[in-house]
Amino acid sequence: MLDKVARLPDKYLDSAKSIIKENRSKTQCKACYDRGYIGTNQDNMVVPCSKCVNVEEVMIKWREYVRNDGELTALYGDYFEEEEERPE
Repeated sequence: MLDKVARLPDKYLDSAKSIIKENRSKTQCKACYDRGYIGTNQDNMVVPCSKCVNVEEVMIKWREYVRNDGELTALYGDYFEEEEERPE
């Protein structure tokens, strides 16, 4: 895993927001003011609203998006890959 995650370029914010919008379970939410996301974090990644968005599904779709984009794959490597369970 990376020690420090690279900042997400602004050009990917709209794609992240659209993935979140596609996975909303409620149309009205007071927590996120009906946007589906709370804001962005220090790494410029969109923070989905856990009250009205299926966050697990968003992460699955985002991982797929990162894998299919060469620039993001180079930027993040395996950061967004699911951790495999290791037998003890």
